[in-house]
Amino acid sequence: MFDQSAIQELTKAQAIASANKAITDQLESLVALPNDYQLHDLEPYLTYRRRARGVMNTSSLQDFAAYTQACAEEGASVFVSAEEMTATAVLNLGTPDEPGHADSRAKLELRKTAAYQALVQHAGGRALSQTAAAEFLEDWIDQVECLNEAGEVKAHYAVAAIRKLTIESMRKLESSEQSLGASRSAFESVQATSAAPIPTTIRFQCEPYHGLAERTFVLRLGVQTGGDKPAIMLRIIKAEQHAQEMATELADLVRKELSATVMVMLGTYSSKA
Repeated sequence: MFDQSAIQELTKAQAIASANKAITDQLESLVALPNDYQLHDLEPYLTYRRRARGVMNTSSLQDFAAYTQACAEEGASVFVSAEEMTATAVLNLGTPDEPGHADSRAKLELRKTAAYQALVQHAGGRALSQTAAAEFLEDWIDQVECLNEAGEVKAHYAVAAIRKLTIESMRKLESSEQSLGASRSAFESVQATSAAPIPTTIRFQCEPYHGLAERTFVLRLGVQTGGDKPAIMLRIIKAEQHAQEMATELADLVRKELSATVMVMLGTYSSKA
C-alpha cells in the first residue's frame, strides 16, 4: 500500500523521466510537468549547438551573398525593404510542410553616400535659412544644375540669389464712391526678389548608396515669405518613386550575386512565436 508521500515521489520520478526523454529528443515535443518544476536548457553543455541561429550584419553585398549561400537551408529567402533599403536573408525559413525557426539570418544594410546624406538632410521639405540652403548648394556645387522659367541658371549665380533674397510687400487700396453706395477693397502681395536669377528647380546628381548606380534627383525650390526673413524650402520630387526604384535595383543586385540559388522578394518578413 503506497502512502501519499510515496505516490508523490513516483509522480516526480515519472515526470523527470519524461523530461529527460524530451531533452534526448531535442525538444521536438512538449511535456507536461508540475508547476514547481523548471526547465533547463542543456545546450551550453553539449559539444555542438542543436541548430544555427543568430544575425550576421554587413554593408558589403559580396559578403552578404557569400554568407547567405554558405548558410542557406531549404526554403531560405531574401526580403528587400524599400523603406529601410536593407536585404534580410532568412536562412532557416523552411518549407510549408517543414517550417523552420526563422532565427538564423543575414542582413545587408547599404551605407548612404555623403552626398545623399546631405541631400536627404536638406531636401526633406523643412524650412531652411538662406545660409543653410546656400551652403548646401556650395558644398555640392559640382553635382547640381539649377533652372528657372528662363532656363539654366549658373550654380554660383543661384547661390548668390539665395543669399541676397529680399521680401517686397505691396499694398493696393481701391475705393469707389457712388450716389447709392461705396465700396473699398485692399490687396496685398508679398514676393521674394533677388538681384540674381532665383532658381525654381534643382537637379542633384549623386550615387545614393554605395554600390548603387548614380541617379538624378529633381528638387523643387520654394520661398516662404511669412516671417521677417525668407525661408528656403527644398523638396525631392517623387521621393517615393526613387525609393521604390532603388529597392528594385538592390533586389536585382542581390539576385545577381546569389545566382538564383535563393529566392529574392521585395518586402519584409517577421516570424510569429
